[in-house]
Amino acid sequence: MVTFDVRLSNTTGNSDEWFSPFPGTDGAVALGMCHWILANGKQDSEFIEHWTNVSVQELKEHLASYTPEWAERVSGIPAEAIKRIALEFAAAAPAATTMCNRGSSAHLNGFYNDRAINLLNALVGSVGKKGGWCWSPWGGLDPIAKTPAMPDSAKTWSVLEDPPEYPLANVWRRMKVGEIVYLYLLQGRAKLQAYMTYNLDSPLTWPEESLTQEVLANEELINFHVCINCFYNETAHYADIVLPWTTFMERWDLDARASYNLRPYVGIRTPMIDPLGESKDIRDFFPMLAEKIGGGMEAAYQYGTTEDYMEQWAKEIPVNEVTGKSGLERLLEEGAWENEKTDPFYEPYKTLLTEEELAGSATDSNGVITKDGIGIGVMVGGQAMRGFKTPSRKMEVRSLFINKIGVNEDCSDLINQSGVTKTKSRPKQHEGHDLDIDQMPIWLPIDEHQSLGQDELIMTSFKWNVHNHGRTMNLKWLAEIVHSNPAWLNTETARELGLKDGDWVELTSYYSEMLEKVSPNLNHREPDESGRRVVSTMRVPIVTMQGLHPKAIAMSNSCGHWQYTNVAKAKAVSDDGEHLVGSDPKRYRDADWERNMWWEDKSNGDIAKWQQNTGNGWNQNRLMPIAPDPITGQQAFHSTVVSLKKLS
Repeated sequence: MVTFDVRLSNTTGNSDEWFSPFPGTDGAVALGMCHWILANGKQDSEFIEHWTNVSVQELKEHLASYTPEWAERVSGIPAEAIKRIALEFAAAAPAATTMCNRGSSAHLNGFYNDRAINLLNALVGSVGKKGGWCWSPWGGLDPIAKTPAMPDSAKTWSVLEDPPEYPLANVWRRMKVGEIVYLYLLQGRAKLQAYMTYNLDSPLTWPEESLTQEVLANEELINFHVCINCFYNETAHYADIVLPWTTFMERWDLDARASYNLRPYVGIRTPMIDPLGESKDIRDFFPMLAEKIGGGMEAAYQYGTTEDYMEQWAKEIPVNEVTGKSGLERLLEEGAWENEKTDPFYEPYKTLLTEEELAGSATDSNGVITKDGIGIGVMVGGQAMRGFKTPSRKMEVRSLFINKIGVNEDCSDLINQSGVTKTKSRPKQHEGHDLDIDQMPIWLPIDEHQSLGQDELIMTSFKWNVHNHGRTMNLKWLAEIVHSNPAWLNTETARELGLKDGDWVELTSYYSEMLEKVSPNLNHREPDESGRRVVSTMRVPIVTMQGLHPKAIAMSNSCGHWQYTNVAKAKAVSDDGEHLVGSDPKRYRDADWERNMWWEDKSNGDIAKWQQNTGNGWNQNRLMPIAPDPITGQQAFHSTVVSLKKLS
């Protein structure tokens, strides 16, 4: 396993090799590898010619300038290493795959990074192959476990849900640019009379902490805020009403995470204890709220109790022929059910269409098979197969669809050929918001990363393996393991800046120069005297290490709570007068944490008295600007430029 990551992560520590590219250049490395695989004739020509919508020659021409030497200049990874890994990857195919997530996608050029990385799988023909680049269409949960009927979604268009500046944000799924909601409210682009948050801690986990707090506290912008949560977190602190949701120990659910054996299954979560106090399952809240609101809304929530809901949800789980039990009763006894009648999801695009499916169909000159105008498959090698759910019914290396969507052209014909008819062309409200999206995987440099000053670094975010983003710091055993998050700095970089372990620095973060040009809708701060827009400043200590790129600075998320229990705040005892409305301060205590919270910070903000590994840490998102990838709206958590100043 070879890992490309700016920092020495847990994944890196379990890898055979680690390379630390310049932040945001993962796509350049992938393009260099693609070039070298083709240059040495190690591609899977049969897969490319039969199952993609480009030819080998087209790929060679497109990738001609993306040499390993070019990739080295961009990323810093030696060209010889890129060449070697490329050929090793091709030799391992079809048991070869890429894996990418926020490390590559959460950049301003993240869309193109991931397209380049995924192209490697097409080149070596590992797509859908055993040991290769596989996927599950169900997300784990077997499709027979259908949720009970729910009310219709809203019919009124909203700029908060479908911001027109981000062409791919809502093409396949809804609401993918959550980070702009508070900014658009502040700019007056929308108004909220009622705001309901569920399992959310936006003041801590969303970018621009100060803006989030400002909007949540402004009753002119949010008239009424209902928060549904298990605990009194930062979001609850700004709400008008908090509805206490059950914890995982008190809750029912059907659940199935990624199906790693590529076969769907259903698991069950059952309450271990009765709900405490007035807490309720969210499926109990909604019928009560709907009845109070009235106006016909209550008709949509007539499923009964949460247990009744679970009965309906699990009713299609088949009978166990040995026990005679089915549905919820079977799950309660067995804990999980796997659909063994479903073949593992290998090479699904090669599934042959049946005579019944083909009856009344038509095949065009490109081999695309349609029925009643909707794509159902493709002719390959004289056989009618399912293909991919794309306009060409093949893996689309070249995508005319994203190019046309970007410039607001009608894509109805392409959508119909794909068979994914839930996809829609962009609505009329998007007119005037055009973006040129390249049809092919390309390299897109980030403007402000090209000329960093000596005291400037690129901030990267990460998550400790004992925490999720914002919902685990209240757990005292996990908080004891990780509760503080000083900034990580490369040893050599620290030496050049005259810094050592434990020194304190002031970090100043800046808005993206690239986004100022392509996304002027984000501009809401005036430039300072130097002409740059400052997001925020923050004082933090540093730790130095070799396991980080010299031009990166890393801080974990999860830390910096100012609500969410004393454990999350790293306070053994609450301050006088500090308690939660509706709670008994005499009972809202834990003798264990009061006695054993050795990591409480006693410095009172005096950095000279601060002891290493004490306190509740710092909220990294105070420094992060609202910075969506202009194409998809993915928040660029890893692209922010910060400057450092040593504190005496």
